[in-house]
Amino acid sequence: MNGGRVKRGIQRVVLALTNRRICRRLGDVPYLKIKFWAFLGRRLDLKHPRSFNEKMQWLKINYYDERLPRMVDKYAVREYIREWIGEEYLVPLLGVWDRAEEIDWDSLPDRFVLKCTHGSHTNIICTDKAKLDRAAAAETLDRWLDDEWTYYFGREWPYLQVKPRIIAEAFIESDEPGGIRDYKFLCFHGKPDNMMICSNRQIGQVSFDHFTRDWKLIRCQCVDQAKPADYTVPPPPRAEEMFAVAEKLATHFPFVRVDLYCEHDRIYFGELTFFPASGFDTDYSREGDMRFGSLIRLEAFARDRGAIQKIKQGRTV
Repeated sequence: MNGGRVKRGIQRVVLALTNRRICRRLGDVPYLKIKFWAFLGRRLDLKHPRSFNEKMQWLKINYYDERLPRMVDKYAVREYIREWIGEEYLVPLLGVWDRAEEIDWDSLPDRFVLKCTHGSHTNIICTDKAKLDRAAAAETLDRWLDDEWTYYFGREWPYLQVKPRIIAEAFIESDEPGGIRDYKFLCFHGKPDNMMICSNRQIGQVSFDHFTRDWKLIRCQCVDQAKPADYTVPPPPRAEEMFAVAEKLATHFPFVRVDLYCEHDRIYFGELTFFPASGFDTDYSREGDMRFGSLIRLEAFARDRGAIQKIKQGRTV
């Protein structure tokens, strides 16, 4: 037991060190191996990856698709959505700016969401503009714009080609007691395997449930074994259409998570995520990690590390 505590303590120290700017000078492979061990407590096998988390790391290093930078750009992806499934699935856009000082605060409604186009967890949700500290929000946004944390945290190369900008989108009203639900579709080689429902996020009691298309619970997370045998949650009212939308958006990708919302009988596009949790997801059980890993066929596409390296040439840290 003491050995386990010592190991976890070492892992926390190593994880803290990898978040330091000095570690940006590490090459991708050693950095990812160190971080993988710090998060998951086991060795990263890039020669024979089997688990979902391992294959996320392999894809970051080996998988090149020139569309990915556009897909992860929260502004540029809107044109792709407009072309591929239609304008009606887009959350209304309120503005786009290069810097926070350009934001026309007075033109924004009382409730809105600000996002950085190149970031992860770089959102400001405003539910009452009269109470928003605009100076503090602007300072935070500009700090996010100047930081390449999303790339350096997990070495996700598509973010290197995203222009940092700020967008404002309409606030989606929800009747759910715990706030708006996220519906995240895990799609493998163009086919959605399951819908992950994220509930109660806005009251700080977030829960995650995975259901197949025929609405069977997948017990893939560490907490799932404690759920009763008959555990279920109601599907969204347009679940089948949402699966169809996710399948269309997932075409041609070995893996992508398609995030959607469904409120007031309308489906909204959220984002496309190619490396969930950057491949360091500690919520999945070992069985769940292996299950999802088995669905990614790495031999189904060619490696192109050279193209990724060209993107990184000439960059400084």
